[in-house]
This record gives sequence, structure tokens and C-alpha cells, in this order.
Amino acid sequence: MRKKYARLLLFPMLIAAFLISSIIITGEPLVAHASGALVKHASRTITIHSKASSSSKVVGKLPANAPVFVYRSIGSYYRINYKNKIAYTYKKYVAGGSPKVRYTGYAADTVYLHSILTGKTMKTTLYLATPIKVYAKQGHWLTIGYSGGYHGYAVTYDSHVVRYAKRGIDLFYDQSSASGGLDFKKVKQAGFHFAIIKASEGKDYPVAGTKSYFVQDVQNASKAGLKAHAYHMFDATKISDAQLEADQFARQMNPVKKLLGYAFVDVEYKNLTHNQTDLTNEVNAFINELKKKGYTHVGIYSNYYYYQERLIPSKLLLKGNLLWIARYNATLGMKADVWQHRDTNCTIKGVKGKFDFDLTYNRAIGG
Repeated sequence: MRKKYARLLLFPMLIAAFLISSIIITGEPLVAHASGALVKHASRTITIHSKASSSSKVVGKLPANAPVFVYRSIGSYYRINYKNKIAYTYKKYVAGGSPKVRYTGYAADTVYLHSILTGKTMKTTLYLATPIKVYAKQGHWLTIGYSGGYHGYAVTYDSHVVRYAKRGIDLFYDQSSASGGLDFKKVKQAGFHFAIIKASEGKDYPVAGTKSYFVQDVQNASKAGLKAHAYHMFDATKISDAQLEADQFARQMNPVKKLLGYAFVDVEYKNLTHNQTDLTNEVNAFINELKKKGYTHVGIYSNYYYYQERLIPSKLLLKGNLLWIARYNATLGMKADVWQHRDTNCTIKGVKGKFDFDLTYNRAIGG
């Protein structure tokens, strides 16, 4: 992930039958639809029938606030489109206007949208931390709204939407704001909420007396409105060295201790012991020593496979501490407080060169 000592809707195919216009007429969104259907919504859980009769076959149900695509009125029933087929529902419980938003969530990872009528996967996806309006829940499926020139509905699996998510970056030494490597104000304007900044590595780096921009970076990040956190590159191969590394990390952080949120130990180097028990004990020794120095908000960083194959997660001191996992994939695939989901291939205005892109599900990190 990092080199040693140098780290610091307009949907084109929503369904031919349902491109929903953003124009509101008498409280109802009008569908740009060949059959002229209107989008209404269920005011409560409604039953769907095969015919306009309560004695006809029940083909399904829709939860409250779910969109109902209405073609026409037939007595006390509406003729509707249900899963791309003609069906009927009692119109007493179908309301016009905008449905009530159940809650506003965020994309927990790459959110794949599915046609609400056919269930087929749509081409467009929602990116990490994108705000998502959730209207209804049915089993493990959420009915959500999306926007891209038009307003509409789709469905997605519930595990892909969380109540909180914020974007952040983590930085190398050579991306310092003091050296002109980045502008934290522009980072904030680009939609980022936190920065995890490299403070130290091993037991003696940065070398005493050499220029370090860590303190200035933490100060500048905080002034820009970002939550500032720190990390240390772990290089110990025995308990005593792990404790010395924690001391080095604390010395670097002390001048800006009041501005910092969490202190992470980054465990990923190949040269570390391959004995899982020994490495786990060494990382725990680092954490214990760091807490003795007064740093009680601690976290562990590693990549998805290293964490499971080189460490023993069940024996790590994770209770009360946070977990930061790197996995460059469409989904994280495990529980963590921070997900480093892209390596140094990201670029934005305000950062010279490339950087790592992170997502947090924890307010203690994102603010």
C-alpha cells in the first residue's frame, strides 16, 4: 500500500416504461411513460391482486411508501404495473403526492441499483457515501430514490445502505500541506470530512532534529474543518521494540494531542514475524504502551487478508478500539470502522499527486 519511509442520474436504462420526470403536477410526479402512468405510493401495506376483485388471486404486497405505478382507475381499484406485469390494488390505500421518506442513509459501498419492476441490475451505481433516500423496506430490499436529471425509484439490498458514512483521506510524508503538497481547505470543499496523517515509523523515524510537517498538517487539517487522526507504521519484531515504537509515536503526537481524534497502528509490512501469536502480542504491547502515554483512542490498520492471515483478530485488543481495513474492492466484506477502499490512485483538487481514499462508518472518525 505504501512505500517504507515515504507514506505520510440520468440512468440510461431505468426501464423503457418508467423515466420519471422531476416536474410535479398537482402534487404527483408525472411519469415520462409510453402508457402515461402516474407514480403514486402506498399509504400502508397494500395487497396486489391479479384482477380488480378482492376474490382474485393475491400476487404480492407492497409496503407503506413504496411507489405504485398507476395506469387507470377501475371502480374501487387501480390498474397498476407490478413487477412488469398488469395487476390491481384497492385504491383507498394508494395516495398521491410525495411519499414519506423513511430515512436518509448513505452508500456503504458500491450500491448496485435494480429495476423496481423487473429486478434486473441497472447500469448505473451509487458511489460510496452518496446520500440515499429510503422510502420502504421489504424483506432485505430497500426502495430508494435516486437522482440524475430525473427523480425515480429503484431497489437495493439493505446491507449496502448505512445510516452514517463519511469520506476521508490518509496522507504520506511528502504530501504535507506545509511543503505545498496539499490544501486542506480544498480537500474539505471536495466533500471530505477527515484526514489520517502519518506521524512516525519504527522506533526512530522521523529522526530527532529532522524536519517533520506532521504537527503543521494536523493544525492545518483542523483549521480547515477536517477531523484529524494519526497513524504509525509498525516495524517491530519483538515486544520491547513495539513499546519503543509506541513511545516514538506518542512523542510525535504530543504537540497536537488536543487536536487529534484517533491514533492508529499500521500493521502490514512483510518483514514482520510470520508467527501469528507473536505478531498479535507485539501489536497488543504497542497499544498498551500507547495507552500508558495517555492515548486512549486507539485503532488498528491492516489490509483485509493480512489482518486475517498474519494476525489473530480474536486476540487483538479491539475492545474499545477501532478497526481500519484496506481492501480495494467493490465491497469491504467485513465489519470495520474505516475502510480504505482505494490505494494511491485517487486524485482531487487540493492534493499534489495521488492518495488513499477512505470511508468511515463511525462518527468518532468522520465528525
